[in-house]
Amino acid sequence: MPIEFLLSRKLTPFGLVSDPRIPVTVYTHGGVRTYRFLVGTGADFSLAPRRLAEEVGLEWDDLHEGNVVGIERQGTAARLGRLQIRIGTIDLAIRCLFVDGPRVPFILGRADFLDRFVLIVDTPGDRIILEDVGSS
Repeated sequence: MPIEFLLSRKLTPFGLVSDPRIPVTVYTHGGVRTYRFLVGTGADFSLAPRRLAEEVGLEWDDLHEGNVVGIERQGTAARLGRLQIRIGTIDLAIRCLFVDGPRVPFILGRADFLDRFVLIVDTPGDRIILEDVGSS
């Protein structure tokens, strides 16, 4: 059964554009919390700020350290961990890169997330549709 979300729009200097963010339930030590993640088809892995790693109980110094490169072509230090999340009625464990910085976006990437779903961004219909194809 498909999971549907409202596709919102945001105002940019160049006019309105679609903003494919969806609510994601994250299991933290303080209970469940909902964050709005951008569905990033160009992202290999999901991304979140360091504070979320701490909220889910990950020890920063114990996480595997690496470098993540975005469109700016400058590397940023990141740590690799796992998040337990829920999308609609589906629970997932996804690999996530955590970055220590003031303005780190919440992004859902291909690994462990988009590799599992068919994504339809229906801009004229103002909706995002995820069809679960399982953990293939």
